Amino acid sequence: MSVREIHTGIVRPARHEIAALSRIPVASIVDALGKTGALSHCLRLQTPGLVLCGSAVTALGPDVTVRRAAIDLAQPGDVVVVAAGGGKDRSCFGGVTAEHMQSRGIAGVLVDGMVRDVAELRRIAFPTVARGTTPLNYTYPAGLEDGAVNVPVDIDGIRITPGDVVVGDEDGAVIVPRDQVAAVIAKAQSSMTAEEEKWWARRGQSLGAVQQLADSGYTIL
Repeated sequence: MSVREIHTGIVRPARHEIAALSRIPVASIVDALGKTGALSHCLRLQTPGLVLCGSAVTALGPDVTVRRAAIDLAQPGDVVVVAAGGGKDRSCFGGVTAEHMQSRGIAGVLVDGMVRDVAELRRIAFPTVARGTTPLNYTYPAGLEDGAVNVPVDIDGIRITPGDVVVGDEDGAVIVPRDQVAAVIAKAQSSMTAEEEKWWARRGQSLGAVQQLADSGYTIL
């Protein structure tokens, strides 16, 4: 993986595609992706009731200047992805940075690590996915560590390429590859409609499960 590189331009899906994904539950998106793309349960939405959705601008490593470069390069509607290595000892994101990002129209953040100031993040309604919280952060200015901006990063075994779409809700988070966005939207919307129609047709009726179990050899007492 390349380090000490700052890539200033990325290709993003259309805004209407990102808006469409933001209205689809993460569970339905994962189904449409064939059960792929989901980050582990350890990465959770720290701001309940909100939805994280936007094109990924990646920051490799926890270095503060690298992260600030990613914020500077992010456009309105983007999600900054901080590939901080999953560390749980110190937070590398908090309320002051969130307020600055929000003032620039950035849609939220995914941190492969810890965050703090959760009450502030919730108060300003800034969608934040992270591994957890701790009040202890890095001491700045810290020694510069090798990092990069807008390079592919790996989190939980999932490759995130700049311009992919990050979607997070209270079920978890998923990465939608940029070149699959349109297909995922179409498949998820079709499946959700079919599922709703199926269950509406069954409303109030027996599911027939007892008979199915009896037919398969269960003893019904």
